[in-house]
Formats: sequence, structure tokens, C-alpha cells
Amino acid sequence: MGFSDKLMQRGNDLEQGVIEAARELGMDPLVLGTIISYETAGTLNPRESGPTTQHGLHQGLIQFGQKQAKTHGVDFTSNETALSSQLGSKGGIVDYFRKNGWKEGMSEVQAYSIVNTGTPFGENRTDEHNGGAPGTARGKVEGEYGAAQRRKAKNY
Repeated sequence: MGFSDKLMQRGNDLEQGVIEAARELGMDPLVLGTIISYETAGTLNPRESGPTTQHGLHQGLIQFGQKQAKTHGVDFTSNETALSSQLGSKGGIVDYFRKNGWKEGMSEVQAYSIVNTGTPFGENRTDEHNGGAPGTARGKVEGEYGAAQRRKAKNY
């Protein structure tokens, strides 16, 4: 069972949304799926709660801070609005990636650097001081936990 098959079991809106967002960004859906798996600790929950930092509670598929969620039009009112406002070709994830420097053809490390540090050039930075997991963005992608999330995404 592949990534799309598992997403289909969880709901067509999730599958369609990840594929549409990845297509709009010119990104491999597996890369976006791996990032989402990493950021939600494998749950794919569109309202997954993470740490509270100086940016407020982090929540969602890529762990938007409260100000980021508002800036990118993400609505966590219900599972349905959380999913639809984050994914798809016009969702908050696409908006976030574009406004933070994503260009088609960038690497998985650069994609995760955008989520982890706000820039595609933050691969050697860490968000540990903001409540994130220890390690650099590059280390997270290339390390065992990143590999485990990639395997999960492939098996979704």
C-alpha cells in the first residue's frame, strides 16, 4: 500500500489536498507527505498540536504558529476547515512555502528548512530554542527520525 492509498483511507480530501499542494509547488508529494508526517509525529492530523513558543501554539500539518496560521489563512475551527485551509493549490501550506522562498526544483532539505527555519537556506540551523526537536534541519531530514517518517509516508 502506497502513500496515496493510505491517504485515501484517511479521506480523499487529505490525499487530494497533499497532491494538489505538491503539484502547485512543483514538489514531490512524498517530500510534502514526509514533512507532514514528521511535523504531526505520524498522525496526519490537520489540527495536531505541537509546542507553544513565542509564536504561540503551533498546530497543523506543518505546525503553523498562531500568527503564521492567521497570515496564511489557516482555520483550525474544525477538522474539515483545518484540512481545506492548509492543503490544495491555494492552501496555507502553498502560501507559506512560496512566501518563504520555495522554488520548484529545490531539495527535500531546502523544503524542510523552510518549515523548520523559515528559509530554504536554513539547513544548518535549529529550531530547538523555539521548542523544536534538537538538531539542524539537514540533520532532521537526513537522520534516522527523518528516514523513519519517509518510510511511514511511503507506507501510508
